[in-house]
Amino acid sequence: MAFAAPPIQSATSSSPATGSTRYTDYPLAMAVTTTIFFMWGFLTVLNDILIPHLKTVFELNYAQAMLVQFTFFGAYFLMSLPAGRLVAALGYKKGIVAGLAIAAVGAFGFWPAALLHSYPAFLAALFVLATGITVLQVAANAYVALLGPERTSSSRLTLAQAMNSLGTTLGPWFGGLLILAAVSAGVPDAVRKAPETVQLVQTLNDAPPAQAVEAIRQAPPERLVAALNDAAATALDRLPANDVAAAIAQLPTAQLPQALDKLSGAPLLATLSALSPQQFAALPSANLAGALDKLASSHLDTDAAAQLAKVRANLAPETAQQLASYRQKQAELVQKPYLGLGCALLVLAVGVWLFRLPPLTESTEAADATHHTLMDALRHSHVLFGVLAIFFYVGAEVSIGSFLVNYLSLPEIGHMSEQQAAHYVSLYWGGAMVGRLAGSALLVYINPRKLLAAFAAVAALLVLTTMLTHGDVAMVSVIAIGLFNSIMFPTIFALGIERMGPLTGKASSLLIMAIVGGALLPLAQGVLADHMGIQHAFILPLLCYGYIVFYGLRGSLVRNAVTPASTH
Repeated sequence: MAFAAPPIQSATSSSPATGSTRYTDYPLAMAVTTTIFFMWGFLTVLNDILIPHLKTVFELNYAQAMLVQFTFFGAYFLMSLPAGRLVAALGYKKGIVAGLAIAAVGAFGFWPAALLHSYPAFLAALFVLATGITVLQVAANAYVALLGPERTSSSRLTLAQAMNSLGTTLGPWFGGLLILAAVSAGVPDAVRKAPETVQLVQTLNDAPPAQAVEAIRQAPPERLVAALNDAAATALDRLPANDVAAAIAQLPTAQLPQALDKLSGAPLLATLSALSPQQFAALPSANLAGALDKLASSHLDTDAAAQLAKVRANLAPETAQQLASYRQKQAELVQKPYLGLGCALLVLAVGVWLFRLPPLTESTEAADATHHTLMDALRHSHVLFGVLAIFFYVGAEVSIGSFLVNYLSLPEIGHMSEQQAAHYVSLYWGGAMVGRLAGSALLVYINPRKLLAAFAAVAALLVLTTMLTHGDVAMVSVIAIGLFNSIMFPTIFALGIERMGPLTGKASSLLIMAIVGGALLPLAQGVLADHMGIQHAFILPLLCYGYIVFYGLRGSLVRNAVTPASTH
């Protein structure tokens, strides 16, 4: 039994008139399609949970762990053209169903990958999952833009993308609850907020090294753990590592695991070297695995690498076996969540198949009697400039999000631990959801080109502000960028396929390929950060937003529209 969505006009007629006053000509189809945006946002943001999880499971360094993002965004680049051909052959509705089914196969692939305990197998499953999402992106973005008058296409796509942002907001909570389940016991608030603890945090952050080391030696165990949690991420790096290790190694068994979770770099390596076999045996496998993972990800010199290898070699056989068993169980934690997601994707695919969505065949390649190529689409300047705009926007958004924790933990910016900084990341992504909900309303009344240019200009000013200031001003300005990122992707996409007729699929494929900016530009910003510091490296997103201002004002203007093919 099919669930019909009564169309306002024949599905095989020409597109609704540009001057139509309706927001969408297919409200039920619009409602069904927005659920797809939620699902791929949910699945995409789970990468932020997979990266630290798989990094610990397989003892990866940061470069190896970032293969998760390379695999995911690489699928956009490699599979956009095949996805476009698939959508051209099947049409929008069947293309959406195919994308959901492919993504489900990828999600199911996490089960055997965990059983094999193979990182390449996880990456292969992730690639299949991302391929399905690529098909959805090619089909659904264009489809939503075409579900009504051209005048409100940016608004419709922005509203659908708000559901995508809802997925990115809920995804980390879901992943953290079901995948990152093993966490250290917390420190009571009464201890953390006690004046003595606050004073110890200040000593660790600012006092001369000798005074800070003495404070560590004298502090009660629970207060020391609380202070390590709240101190700046780099607070212990300036202290003699062996002195810190000598104090930490004397902690009682109950507090030692929590202390190890707070250490990094030289102090952590020195502490592990100072522990006895009995202390290693008493450590929970989760804490030991986390400590070894942090060190494996550090840029260790030759001597430090040899010292870490010695620590591993000296582990008792029982301890090493417990560690291996723990890693296998951690790998298996992803099985049930992704199995459930695969089932949900299949249910959604069946629902879309049963729902009688309008085909909109006049804007597919099936209506293209001349069989245009990608180059034909790129010859339209608003498409070419739009591809660059998507590349720079996604690159800027992902770059800022990737560096946010490290940036906020800097003493001159947020002066907080990385754990505290992580809470602010949700505000960055949550701002996009709020902005899209508001933006979808604004775009009904305001020219999308002008609103895009205005939002990009404000984002650029916020980047410049965070580059030139310190403390709370720098902190608030960088987080607020998420709010103004909100309408950029859907608006750029809608403008990029505007009045492309049967070339809409080709233009859509090119725009989705440009999402590869999310893989390349963060690497470029990383190189800049290594040479000029994180704060000054934000010059790259600043330039990206500058280009988007140009696209909104000039680059998005349609100079040679494509004549829609007749379907009669």
